[in-house]
Amino acid sequence: MKRFKQARHYPAGYLPAHIEHCQRLLAAMPCAVQLQWNEREVFAEFDGWWLTSDFFAVARHDGEQCAFSHYAARLRIYGQFGQSIPADWLFAMNYAEPKTLALLKLIRVLHLLNHLGRHGPQQGLRIDLDPRICNAHSERIVDFTAALLAALGMPPALLRFLLFIDAGTASTGQALVTRYRSQQHRVGLGGFGEGAHDLACLWALEPDEVVLAPRYSRRAVIYPLVRQQLLALMPQLVAQGFQLGVDEVSCGKMLALSQAMQARYVAGQLVSSLLPAA
Repeated sequence: MKRFKQARHYPAGYLPAHIEHCQRLLAAMPCAVQLQWNEREVFAEFDGWWLTSDFFAVARHDGEQCAFSHYAARLRIYGQFGQSIPADWLFAMNYAEPKTLALLKLIRVLHLLNHLGRHGPQQGLRIDLDPRICNAHSERIVDFTAALLAALGMPPALLRFLLFIDAGTASTGQALVTRYRSQQHRVGLGGFGEGAHDLACLWALEPDEVVLAPRYSRRAVIYPLVRQQLLALMPQLVAQGFQLGVDEVSCGKMLALSQAMQARYVAGQLVSSLLPAA
């Protein structure tokens, strides 16, 4: 695939010392992985698939205006012929423990390297954790992340995590919240509205923010009953100190609904188009 052809020089904005440090970290793992790069990004080949990072802007919604707040990272997976694979497909594979840890560390390295290279060390970053990797493997890379941030010169307070936790991963999720907070990271609860145990998880974890499941907010735009439920519940949670986030805002109605729910953070195609003007 042409996009993943190795370039001679490091991409502009990326520090060679950072890439070389991460290269040594990944080479020392039981399942060694090698970083590669082109003129615009760092990527890697893992188990026959090309992995790299994508980012979207998250805005802070204050009254009638949207102002940039931080970026959110997304894993992108491509086949040898350019086909795009959903990111959660790779997480669902039953790798042995050394390979799973290698994959998780590689993803963390890709997100941080590409974020720093594209956006610099003073911009905030959100990393989402899928429920299938919200387990012991995730907890074991907390210290790896702390050491990596120190080596890359990114303040820990600028990195936040959004955990997608269900009833089966609640206990591990609580341990992750404690560990990440001890490292000065903000922690949020994602996918809110998808499960019957969401409120129980909310009270147990006490996250800094709650991000609605995009499917839930889309239903609220279409169905009045769902909209009434959201408008009754979410302002109450905001009043109790939880900051609300709404992703995948694609139309004016959804943005207006986010405002009515008193959402602090919004993201999506419409929000990205509004940011330059704001």
